[in-house]
Amino acid sequence: MCGIAGATGTPDVDIIVKKMLAALGHRGPDSCGTYQAENLSIGNTLLKITGDMPQPLIGKGALVLNGEVFNFRELASESGIEYESRIKTNSDTEVLFSLIETRIKKGDTPINAVFSVLSSVNGDYALAYAFDSELVLARDPAGVKPLFYFSEKGAEKPKIVFASEKKALFDAERDIQRFPPGNVMSLNLQNGKLEERSLKIKPPQERISEEHEAAFRLKTVLGRAVELRLTSASGIAFSGGIDSTFLAALAKKINPAISLYAVGLPDSHDIIQAESAAEAIGMKDSLKVHLLSLEEIEAAVPHVIYATESVDPMRIAIGLPLYFVAKTAREDGKRVLLTGQGADELFGGYKRHEGFLEQGPEVLDREIYSDLINISVINLERDDMVTMANSVELRVPFLDKEVIKTGLSISPELKVLKKDGFYTRKYILRKAAEDLLPPELLWKEKKAMQYGTGVQKILDKLARDSGFSKRDGNHIEKYLTRVASEKGFEFI
Repeated sequence: MCGIAGATGTPDVDIIVKKMLAALGHRGPDSCGTYQAENLSIGNTLLKITGDMPQPLIGKGALVLNGEVFNFRELASESGIEYESRIKTNSDTEVLFSLIETRIKKGDTPINAVFSVLSSVNGDYALAYAFDSELVLARDPAGVKPLFYFSEKGAEKPKIVFASEKKALFDAERDIQRFPPGNVMSLNLQNGKLEERSLKIKPPQERISEEHEAAFRLKTVLGRAVELRLTSASGIAFSGGIDSTFLAALAKKINPAISLYAVGLPDSHDIIQAESAAEAIGMKDSLKVHLLSLEEIEAAVPHVIYATESVDPMRIAIGLPLYFVAKTAREDGKRVLLTGQGADELFGGYKRHEGFLEQGPEVLDREIYSDLINISVINLERDDMVTMANSVELRVPFLDKEVIKTGLSISPELKVLKKDGFYTRKYILRKAAEDLLPPELLWKEKKAMQYGTGVQKILDKLARDSGFSKRDGNHIEKYLTRVASEKGFEFI
């Protein structure tokens, strides 16, 4: 996990990029580097997770990467590059770079080289590859890793500025856009020509309708996804719900010493649930609980506003607990945090999914696909930013390439099951976990994080104590806006 930034179009691009990287320092405290060519500069702030390879990587071209290629060893083996002495296969970035450069040497254009290599990648990434007068940007299909940019087509020299977070761009431009998930885009710096390729998530090409087959295949691919994401520096954000408990049980089989992290107010629902679930799966000693206080939450509010670049009440209320989980994990020496993000979207975990099923399985199927396509804007950017505010990398096994493919293939009637007038959401996920979790965990519904931890209640109190009446409406947003204004946050 890192922060990346870049700019084109002006002679002072290296100064601009170094300034942007300084704003992204929390994303990569281990090292910082830039590559400069004529009217172009790209850079990286590095958080060492896989391997020890400073960026940018420079050869025929130059590469900066934010994220992880989880199948890089398989890609290296298939390509034979592990036998070249100059390649260190403990570096996913170096393998990715070598594969791209190999295709360039064989005559591929930069965009085709990047697109072809990424088509085989299972990972979460945002990257920039520069070659001669061409700059290629790309982002993973689910949008796990954020990327923002500004472009100016009418300039004498084509101009583009990009970074992992919007705050790095505020001094440069205001018309900032999200780089679309699953997009690969090339900009020719000489003539301004744009080319694009798509790696976006596709609707299912098959349908798995038999329950046992669906549960078996789901458990298999999810187990592999967890295994790929575990390191010695990994922990799990743990609330005791089906998503995080399933991940914990799978991770325990691979690493019995994996740590679980739970936060909440004393005696809050999530603390009680986390302790009960950890004990039920034999991981009581692995659970590390951080009890929150009103004062601690109040002190963290400005940090979460700054991290998420938002005063949206729901964004802050959900971001705060994960911010504290990441902070606790980091203080415990962890650099990677696995979460259950994506399970609700992929397997019908929201109350509204019941209504969609009533309209017909095809409606539920369509809405689940839509939820997945939009998860980056709604959830992933927030989660990435609050974890990276603590220099902790977010990993999401439920959004693994193969888990998504399998999950979308499963019939919607197996995701939201209606029986005798009652609904069971995420039914097939629960069935997949049946031999790992006791029944009292498998079928229990869970509160949303902001309510289960008690954070929503504290935000409500802070807003009212600051003089904003709940009766007048939007009292929490008004409170958050005041905090942002007092701190001088310019993005509001």
